[in-house]
Amino acid sequence: MSIKERIIKKRKELNLNQTELAKRAGLQPPAISQYESGNRNPSYDALVKLSHALNVTIDYLVSGIEQEENITEPTEKVLLKIFQNSTQQKKQEILEYAFLSAGYQNQLNFFSTDPKQYAKQVFNVTLNGEFPIDIYKLAKKLNLTIIIGNLEGQAEALLLKNNNTIILDHNQKHEARIKMTIATMIGHFLLPWHSQASYYYRKQGKSTLSTDNIDEIEASSFATNLITPPEILEKDLNEFSSGNISLKTLKHLADEKYKVSLTSLCNRLVEFDKDRFAVVNSSEFEVKKVFSGSIIIKENYELNQNSKAYELLTTPSKMEELREGRVPANTWIIDSENDGFLFESSIYNPTYKSVLTLLTKL
Repeated sequence: MSIKERIIKKRKELNLNQTELAKRAGLQPPAISQYESGNRNPSYDALVKLSHALNVTIDYLVSGIEQEENITEPTEKVLLKIFQNSTQQKKQEILEYAFLSAGYQNQLNFFSTDPKQYAKQVFNVTLNGEFPIDIYKLAKKLNLTIIIGNLEGQAEALLLKNNNTIILDHNQKHEARIKMTIATMIGHFLLPWHSQASYYYRKQGKSTLSTDNIDEIEASSFATNLITPPEILEKDLNEFSSGNISLKTLKHLADEKYKVSLTSLCNRLVEFDKDRFAVVNSSEFEVKKVFSGSIIIKENYELNQNSKAYELLTTPSKMEELREGRVPANTWIIDSENDGFLFESSIYNPTYKSVLTLLTKL
């Protein structure tokens, strides 16, 4: 049973429709629809909200294991009893021994079950709030070695935890993407319960947005909150609370201030205001990927000829090109009953022969 099937199952057991579940979880109904259709998997934040709304654990949504079923082995139950009945000092000693046995280096001396809190700790304490994030400086502080190698198309990066080594595939050239890759690997390295000896990034080209692996979801959450710290990002995104938003403005912010990819910053903008924004990736005259909240856009649909994205793909440039303007809502929203407009800002990437689109609801 997959994540989407478990969400559907629990929602129906509680006699909730998608809108009711969305309200209870503090999410948008279109997001629930996307999760249940399998078009998109929930982020870590969404998993937390869904688990509370459905009265289950995150582990259940991801793996199907109920909380009370997590500990079945008698030895594990005994260990839990010992830990619960120990003094605070003894608990610390047990934890240190567990870390040692697992090969985990507790460099942060920090404990939480939330990857976002680990990112905050790293930013505020390890990096002393220095911004933008110097990912190579952080890796050095954590005694992590970064080398370039040939992963033969298996993945974009490989973390060898016991060797304190990150191997970046030699085909990776885009600095912003490399930054996200290394930050994700650092997430796996620092989260104590990520106990595998090795971790891959984008194994066999799999999108990080479509993964249902909880470790990958958590490491991605860590990376996103590390390189775009919420306390800094919110101040910038508040500037986009009204009006038409151009990718030209966001690209300048992504390149000059955050040193991240434009797509990454656009996705954060959607998270900031799910009612106003949607991000679309298109190629070959088809919608390939969608990241949205309340604006419903279906993937694997042909692009509307009235869209700026269609225009860019029709006459592809050898250089990066931006086109934007108001378009009818039904240009992007399938079966839209709304006769209003969206502001479309689309930019063509000649390297990937694709278009990134930011849609703003007017």
